Amino acid sequence: MSPHPLPLEPLQRLLGSARETPLLHMSIALALQQRGRQDEAVAHLRTAVERDPAYAAAWRLLGLLLAEGGDRTAARDAFTHGIAAARTRGDRQLEKELGVRLRRLDRQA
Repeated sequence: MSPHPLPLEPLQRLLGSARETPLLHMSIALALQQRGRQDEAVAHLRTAVERDPAYAAAWRLLGLLLAEGGDRTAARDAFTHGIAAARTRGDRQLEKELGVRLRRLDRQA
């Protein structure tokens, strides 16, 4: 756990409000990840990318957590979607990073 974890409870109180956005779900996922609650984090990341399929950073974190959890197939899918999202948004750096992560994942298989 990070020495200064993101506040979880205030973020969770925003769920169901007009402020419930993909960014909110990403923030909750990061707070949950910091607390070692990966499965819950994955659920929020899936919500974030369902609501905004072009949210490349959420695809990145989703892929990382899925790979860490041993689900290489789902991680590969997340990285692939993340590459497409990063390309759509013109984020060359993230596109390259996700390409590297995808190749590493494929080599591990």
